[in-house]
Amino acid sequence: MDKNKIKIIAGAAVGVAILVAGGGYYHFHTSTHSPEYALKTVEKTVSEHDKTNFYKVVDVDNLLNDSYDGLFEGLMESDDSITDETRDAVKNFTQMLKAPLILSLKNAIDSYVETGNFQNADNSGANELLERTGIDKIEFRSVDNVTVNPENENEAFADVKIFHPELGQEFIVQVVMKKNNDQWQVVLVQNLQDFISQIHKMRRAKIDEYLTKSSEINFRHDNAVREAEQKYGSILSIGSLGQSNTRSELKTLMLDVLKKDWETRKQELFSLSVPKGAETLHNLRLKICDLEIGYAEDYAKWMEDKKASTIKAAEEKHHQAQTLMVEAAAIARRMTNN
Repeated sequence: MDKNKIKIIAGAAVGVAILVAGGGYYHFHTSTHSPEYALKTVEKTVSEHDKTNFYKVVDVDNLLNDSYDGLFEGLMESDDSITDETRDAVKNFTQMLKAPLILSLKNAIDSYVETGNFQNADNSGANELLERTGIDKIEFRSVDNVTVNPENENEAFADVKIFHPELGQEFIVQVVMKKNNDQWQVVLVQNLQDFISQIHKMRRAKIDEYLTKSSEINFRHDNAVREAEQKYGSILSIGSLGQSNTRSELKTLMLDVLKKDWETRKQELFSLSVPKGAETLHNLRLKICDLEIGYAEDYAKWMEDKKASTIKAAEEKHHQAQTLMVEAAAIARRMTNN
């Protein structure tokens, strides 16, 4: 696991407070000393950018402290490639970063409550973390089942129903509240780590699907390219570039076989659904297609004009494509291993 995954854990912790702060469209008539009223106050303080009263009804320190550890476990559980040894090493590293990261995230929450927006330069790091965890795309649906613990009248629970487009379904996060001196506070979200884990697994599944489908496309067309290369060798074995009929056959091969195949490959790749984590690889593959299409066009043109500049342009495009193929293969291997 790399440092980026550690950042994801911290980013999800920000989401805990935002999740509570966003409460959303929750209406009721109840006592001002009830947990329901405290939840409504959370929404009200955020909408009014009232940081002072927000901190009265949300224990941000406890939320961030508990969620930092809980979400770390959630992400570890979602990654089957992590060994126990790696898990322990990363856990120790995340604990070293815990204090400064929580301070930074608390400042980010302050900004969110005060402005209602994370999209500013001071919180660019938090913005990235929220995006990586998927917290930034949460849609709030409702708050339901607010109940006081029958075994502890100073503890209450509430179900916050949320929706995330990547999951394509609703998810219920369980909020825990505590009463202190007649004031109810949100102190914990019990299962947000499960939500983050689901998002992570969904994204991993989409990347795996992209890698499988794109590899099938490339494998099929790579075979077609090899057949064209064999045909190229066969044409030259019975003729020479000095012969007009040989050059005509090569031109036809380049335009009607090789170029068309790369165009078809590009179209098939272009039609794939590309998850965010695969965008770099996908764009690289499309660039390779463009270069190989350009190579075929320039080579066919050389069969007509016989200019050194034309074949040089063709060979440069082909060389660039070959270089990018090596880079794309390395990226695909890393994505597969991760």
